[in-house]
Amino acid sequence: MSAQDIIDQLPKLKPEELQLVKEQVAALEAKSPTRRQAHGSAPKHPPAHRQKESLAEFLSRVAGTAQGLPQDLAENHDHYLYGTPKRAQS
Repeated sequence: MSAQDIIDQLPKLKPEELQLVKEQVAALEAKSPTRRQAHGSAPKHPPAHRQKESLAEFLSRVAGTAQGLPQDLAENHDHYLYGTPKRAQS
């Protein structure tokens, strides 16, 4: 039976049968954190051993690591983002 076959049968179920289906789906989802992440929802709680990184810490960690960017990006970021005329080189 395919997933579509199962979906097609859902309207035919009684309310108590639908509740059982809902409970089973929730139980399966709870057992599969990698599947939840693959479908766009993150785990409810980050692992205890990892603390959330602040924005300042993240920026300090990644500063200067980008490669292949134009040499004048800092001076002409509006040009690269929005297409405004480039500023004169100083």
